[in-house]
Amino acid sequence: MIGRKHRNKINGKIDQGIFWVLIGLFVVPIFVREMVLPDFYQLSIFAALGCFLALYTTLKGGKLRKRHFIPYAIITFLIIILVLSEIHAGRTVKGFIRVFFGLIMPLPLLYYEMYNPQKTIRTVLSVFKLVSCIVVFLGIIDMLTGRQLIIYYYNLAHDSNYADMASASIRLYSYIGHPLYNAELFLMTFGLNFTYTEFIEKDHKQDKWIILITMVGVAMTASKSAIAIFLALLILFYMKSIKYTIFSLAVLAIGYFNGVFDLVIQRFGGSLTSGRAEVWSRINSTGIQFFHFFWGNGSDSKYKYAYLEEWARAAFEYPYRLYALEFGILFTVLIFLFLFVIPEIRIIKNRTGMMWISVMFLAVVAHVNMYNGIGTYSDPMYLFCLFGCITLNLSTYIRREDIDGNE
Repeated sequence: MIGRKHRNKINGKIDQGIFWVLIGLFVVPIFVREMVLPDFYQLSIFAALGCFLALYTTLKGGKLRKRHFIPYAIITFLIIILVLSEIHAGRTVKGFIRVFFGLIMPLPLLYYEMYNPQKTIRTVLSVFKLVSCIVVFLGIIDMLTGRQLIIYYYNLAHDSNYADMASASIRLYSYIGHPLYNAELFLMTFGLNFTYTEFIEKDHKQDKWIILITMVGVAMTASKSAIAIFLALLILFYMKSIKYTIFSLAVLAIGYFNGVFDLVIQRFGGSLTSGRAEVWSRINSTGIQFFHFFWGNGSDSKYKYAYLEEWARAAFEYPYRLYALEFGILFTVLIFLFLFVIPEIRIIKNRTGMMWISVMFLAVVAHVNMYNGIGTYSDPMYLFCLFGCITLNLSTYIRREDIDGNE
């Protein structure tokens, strides 16, 4: 249960920075921005504002706390390398601003320490649940109406690329974006819901609805990595509960016999990497030096290899390869330390609830590294940093509650 010492904050306001990030991600996502700001749609103004508020709060007083020194030193080096790479590639100022706000600006959010974690974590989880339900519900309606709803939405945004992809596919495209991005949100919601109910509410009575929504949603995205990760988490989280084991098996059986998983099963029959590994093998055999250590070839340089073959850019859709190409090997090492390694170390150091929170965090990290979302310099990096922020604050809050409970 929520500790008495901090109970009075549960009805307070959520952190303002987090509030604006939620607005930027789910109320004004990229396609809505395309409708109103077609020249600057990749810039999420509200999410960037939220991250600026998080940065301002962290640096308020002009003195950086010891635990923030390494993350902010890494951010400084990342900015320097980014500038060198963009200058080396001859990119425009407008292009640099796009990359800065889509790649660097979200980073301070990851290590932001909430002043009201109880209210903020609960609110973010509620928003994640609500948006997941909306995406699945609208996806089902769209499927029944021949995809007309989502195609109309993308056409309103003047995004013919997404309109064409949605019309040619039966995968779950939504108002926030690509099927893999939707799958990422489903996994985050599922993992955060379990850890929150396990350690804060200590009651899993409502988990069956999240299991159902996640299962249907992930199946509709037809993401091979997401369905594998979801099933692994489902087993790990609920294997000790006979009730939830029976419920999960029943839902899986019903879904299977009603064709819910047909598309993802078909996709498992092809290349496990959806052709990315095969493309990389072919273009890598040309002997071209794609990667440099101290700097890269600049943002969007993956497109310049189309002369090798039309879909050469698919070889660089994994974040580690994409970052190494565009900004160099050193940049890749530093940003992976920042995004994935240091947060995991901090979760482990908190000890209380470490196993389940680590499993949840690493599961999402695995999925994030299966596609190029965090390398598109837009909403996906904000979403991951928000998830990481919630995870770290939840881990710290659980540890503090455990300490208070033992005093």
